[in-house]
Amino acid sequence: MALRIHFTPDDLTRITVAPSPDPMWELVNSLHVLQARQTASAYAPWLRHVRERLARSDLRGPIRLLTTLVPARGNFPDFLTPPSHRGGMEGSRDLMLATPVDRLRAELAACCRQPTPSAWLRQLADGDRTARQELDGAVVTYFRELLAPHIHLIDDVVHTDRAHHSRTVLEGGAERLLSTLSPSIRWEPPTLVADYPRSGDLHLRGRGISLVPSFFCTGRPVTLIDPDLPPVLVYPASRPSGCADTLDGLAELLGRTRAMALHALASPCSTGELALRIGVSIGTASKHASVLRNTRLITSTRRGSEVVHALTPLGCEVAQGRRHGSWCCGD
Repeated sequence: MALRIHFTPDDLTRITVAPSPDPMWELVNSLHVLQARQTASAYAPWLRHVRERLARSDLRGPIRLLTTLVPARGNFPDFLTPPSHRGGMEGSRDLMLATPVDRLRAELAACCRQPTPSAWLRQLADGDRTARQELDGAVVTYFRELLAPHIHLIDDVVHTDRAHHSRTVLEGGAERLLSTLSPSIRWEPPTLVADYPRSGDLHLRGRGISLVPSFFCTGRPVTLIDPDLPPVLVYPASRPSGCADTLDGLAELLGRTRAMALHALASPCSTGELALRIGVSIGTASKHASVLRNTRLITSTRRGSEVVHALTPLGCEVAQGRRHGSWCCGD
């Protein structure tokens, strides 16, 4: 079975590749990995981390809530993965919480077909504020406890994949990019054919498409259910060799948490977002950012009520563990 994505000439000029990992797509895809009977060896370190956290913290409640919406197999509601990348985790959560009630009800009815839905699921479908806040709390807890400690590895994999495809576009254009995304995706002009759990067609109609490399996407790509939403294709990011060793060397130099902060800033973010990414308080994140800024590894710029941090060229080189320039500061 295959998903056929139909391009027009205009669509070929409107292809974008996500500049950094999409937090909600990584969260959803990681839930699939967590529930899988068999997983690739690449996820073994993360699964060990999950088991360690479960032994020390009561995370079963948030995981149970999230797996109610994201089962091991089958559909999950589109509102969990809003079409927002620049806003990071905070922007994605805001869009998720702002989902109109009519859309909540329709997507939950289509995806969550339990014979007897839980009281929480019924409340969420009705747009209940408390149910929405519980969902947001589960997302924040899951991300902080299970994903943020591995954000350095997720970033490295996704950024390396994007850099590779950036070179592909420069050398061969959009069609070369579409031909080399993943072994599970084939370019048969003017159609992109992807291995998929069911057969279907997505007509772009000049809207273009956002390509999202994902650390936790396994084997086959993923897309949204509603064809009228902005088109997106999430595909497995290729894994570079040796990227998992970078943090260990940096930790000896900077300390583990500060090294995690440096890696987490591969995509710019606010102090609050940085705290969420590395699993510390906002005050602690601010202190680490101050040290990194004083050593000229990051810059900090006030935007309205927030301070946004970004890697300097030197910070990029240190974070990537090499002296050659990195594209990660260019976005």
